[in-house]
Amino acid sequence: MEHGVRIKYADSTSIIVKADSQKVLAFAFSVILAFSILALGLQTKKAFADGLTTETFSASLGNRQAELLVKVYPPILTDSSKDDAYMLFRLYDANNNQTIKATTFVITVEKGIGKDAVHILTDTFHSENGLLRLKIQPAEGEVQIFGTQEQFLNAWVADPGGTINISGPMFLEGGIYHLRIEILGIDFIRNLFPDDKVPKFDSWLSVGDVFNQTVEYEGNSYNTTIISYYEQVQDFSFNAEEELFSWSMPFDWNVSRIQGTNIFVHEEVKIPKSLAGIGDSFSFVATVNGNRLSSKMLAIDPYSSEQELTLHYLINKNDIINMAGKMPDDTSEMTFTLTPATDENAQTTGEMFTENGNIKVGVEWTPSQLNADTKSSLNLNFYDEFASGAKITDDVRFNLRILDHNGTQVHSETDLVAKGGTGTQTIDFPHNENYRIEVGITGIVKDGQSLDQTRNGIARGTVVVPEFPIEIFLAIVGMVGAVIAIQRFTRKIPGSL
Repeated sequence: MEHGVRIKYADSTSIIVKADSQKVLAFAFSVILAFSILALGLQTKKAFADGLTTETFSASLGNRQAELLVKVYPPILTDSSKDDAYMLFRLYDANNNQTIKATTFVITVEKGIGKDAVHILTDTFHSENGLLRLKIQPAEGEVQIFGTQEQFLNAWVADPGGTINISGPMFLEGGIYHLRIEILGIDFIRNLFPDDKVPKFDSWLSVGDVFNQTVEYEGNSYNTTIISYYEQVQDFSFNAEEELFSWSMPFDWNVSRIQGTNIFVHEEVKIPKSLAGIGDSFSFVATVNGNRLSSKMLAIDPYSSEQELTLHYLINKNDIINMAGKMPDDTSEMTFTLTPATDENAQTTGEMFTENGNIKVGVEWTPSQLNADTKSSLNLNFYDEFASGAKITDDVRFNLRILDHNGTQVHSETDLVAKGGTGTQTIDFPHNENYRIEVGITGIVKDGQSLDQTRNGIARGTVVVPEFPIEIFLAIVGMVGAVIAIQRFTRKIPGSL
């Protein structure tokens, strides 16, 4: 009987390497390169993403349509916490949502994008249960991996739960982290893909950069915070006379790059409510590189904290592309401004985005002119912003809250289900005033699969009661304009009234 190591390829062909060879590993890889094998016919979808914490990729593995989930959690990390974090990698069969066992990964981690990227880690990892969870302890110095290595590929082997502990300079600073992922093999440690058929993926996931700054206003000091979930904050300033905050971050406005990227920019601003005239405002003007943001791109949250007003800049790919077309070629920053809109009327929000940019919620009210003590119908439609804004046709689970200007709940429902991505609720507003609406997504139900909670988040908006429908508002503006024109015309006619 011939003794040796059997190397089995993903298309079920195999060879035997004699055990007495001292170069088994080198020979194995030379065989992969040298032999022409009827391969699996693997096709990968190479995707890119900026400013996200979760991403999913697709690949065809023979008769299996596979997906790779890449996730950083907790979903909001900050460079000030230095707490343990996790990178999750899960390759699974998209047809039945079953994790593919005995998956071997090669993972490279870099901080930053392009020529300025800093290499942190490249190594091989194997998980028998197919789920790989890298537990990261952020620390200065060299990367250290704690565990054992198997002898065939020298891959680090995860514990039975799929975890490998790592200490090193990951997540020490906010910004974009570039992950290169290769799937060397599946189902069995020696079941390897030929080199030219190895699935490869690129993912850019973000860690929040926390920026604190004390500002002076009318003789008092106030601590403000900006958390940038894309890149590090630069050039912060506060103009007390104009009540204007401004800051920037590095950004590549190349349209071709943006079009080939799943991209989302999230900036979170915290202002003390005690900063009278700013922190207690309910309406703001926000801009990005001089482009004023619509209400769907600025979520105002006065309720999460008793001490602070929180504002979220939520800028998706289409918004960024529209802005990029107006940028001078040498623009290398994204600049932000924020100031209270004291001379403007609030408007009811028609579109809302979750804080991670995953889901858009379309909001429609019937009747369109809302009034207190009158039953109104709220229609919600959910859209997948990472699928070109397509309507979600699966059931969406969500919670709904409506709060008045004091933060008191006037309507609250939990465990609601939007069948086929559409949900309807009946609301009775107690008073004529401005309200805040919050839609908290708790999961998406797909047939035959476990509850998908990777898209969870809260979408926030404004409801103005009463508010004239836009058609009536425009008609009134037109009539006022006509009256003004008539008055100006008649003043020029001698003897006219």
